[in-house]
Amino acid sequence: MKRYIISHRNGIDGLVLQTDAPVPELRSPTDIRIKIKALSLNARDIQIVKNEYPAPHDVPQDCVPISDGCGIVEAVGDAVTLFKVGDQVSPVFPQGYHHVNLPLKNLKRGLGGAIDGVAAEYFVCDEEEAIKIPSSFTPLEGSTFSVASATAWSSLYSHHPKLQAGQTVLCLGTGGVSLCAAQIALVSGARVILTSSSQTKLDRAAELLKPLVSANAPANVIQTIDYSKIEAWDAEARRLNGGNGVDFVIEIAGRATLARSIRSTKQGGLVAISGYMGDYKSIPDHIIQEDLAKTILYSAANVRGVFVCNREDYKTMVSALEVGEAKPIIDKVFKFQDLKEAYKYVDQGKHMGKVCIEL
Repeated sequence: MKRYIISHRNGIDGLVLQTDAPVPELRSPTDIRIKIKALSLNARDIQIVKNEYPAPHDVPQDCVPISDGCGIVEAVGDAVTLFKVGDQVSPVFPQGYHHVNLPLKNLKRGLGGAIDGVAAEYFVCDEEEAIKIPSSFTPLEGSTFSVASATAWSSLYSHHPKLQAGQTVLCLGTGGVSLCAAQIALVSGARVILTSSSQTKLDRAAELLKPLVSANAPANVIQTIDYSKIEAWDAEARRLNGGNGVDFVIEIAGRATLARSIRSTKQGGLVAISGYMGDYKSIPDHIIQEDLAKTILYSAANVRGVFVCNREDYKTMVSALEVGEAKPIIDKVFKFQDLKEAYKYVDQGKHMGKVCIEL
């Protein structure tokens, strides 16, 4: 079979395509073999090959990359009861986490970093480490769920407080996590405020999200902030929310935006931090020097890190998106042989939504 390995972590050129790798065998009676049909990329995948991923584990030599994939069950062990040949499935990113939230130390069970990922024509796992993806989703759509969508769900529902209808969610940027959080919020009857430095992206995102809004919904269900024109976007978010702090912030930029995110949030609201993309850009000194402890103290907001979700929450999230008819927003699709180009495209940061690879 064909698969990619990470031959070194000095950049995207460390990705090497192997064309004669052995097809993995079933290792136990409860194993399934998945013929991978589609992959999607996350910031984590880029960080790993560039040796910028800070999680406390080593990446094995020649590790197979990529965390997110979807495919068709091609073979099952004699004791498998959850799936049959022909089912569409997605491996769970944190293998082994079924009912509890993922402790950071156990990211060593994360696909495509600590253990082999899904950038291969076939993937084998125990039946307990995959979930069924409804046929209403294409393999490309199903490949976007296990990291970005799971992180969005975890930000809104896997912790306390949990999102309630009528609340407001502030989504930073137009990447996969933020746009999926916006979709989940709208399906849940909440309001959404999107931010970006591109009004073109904001207008396109709002248009793509509109089908999730009922015809008689108020006009302020989806609102946008172009922070290239409005520097004090925290104050603008409060203004758009009737002068009140928002209930949730999907924080993906880290220290570059964290203080404003906290100031955007109401007392008791949640700032869910799942990324630090701002670290890869120049950050003004006045932002670096801000006293975050005092900002958090006097806001009385909850600030917490979020790492995807467990398997049962993952199932619930997929069901919610299916019932709400929310389809993942896919920016661009690459062929498997062009995987390096897909990595470079994501690394440029110009995409909106998910970038996928088709096998």
